[in-house]
Amino acid sequence: MSKLVAVYSDDRKLMDAAAQLKAVDAPVEEVITPFVIEELLEKFHVKSNIPLLAFFYGLFGVISVFAGLYYTFVIDYPLNIGGKPSLSLTFPVLMFIGTVLITVLTTVVTFFVEAKMYPGKDPEFSYPGINDDKMVVLIDKSRLTPTMESKLREIFETTGAEKIDEV
Repeated sequence: MSKLVAVYSDDRKLMDAAAQLKAVDAPVEEVITPFVIEELLEKFHVKSNIPLLAFFYGLFGVISVFAGLYYTFVIDYPLNIGGKPSLSLTFPVLMFIGTVLITVLTTVVTFFVEAKMYPGKDPEFSYPGINDDKMVVLIDKSRLTPTMESKLREIFETTGAEKIDEV
């Protein structure tokens, strides 16, 4: 499968190109950047379920940490220290720390599963400079007509792409 690749080093030029690509309804396969560009996500309507899942992971964390602490301190091993109740004021602190830990770990695992990233996986696409400071726009050439390809090359040239390549 061949791809049309445009390489940018300035995010403003990339955003100009993205606006023009969206206007001509170009079949953009992926835009790879070294940092998150929120406007780019909004422009291509990229949505993620991770924030909603993180909320539910937090609820699960609160419930499971409270159940574990309650079982440990009240049911399994209650200590009477100076007549204080077993359900003490240390609970909120331990619940907060446990909830944050469970939420973060499960959210990170969800991100890796959703992105299909795992140890030892070969990269799906590799291009020189992609991990440094370059921003790359990938377009599937099999879905392009010759006139559309020339129009896209013109867009890339006018918006200041450093390099336009076929891979």
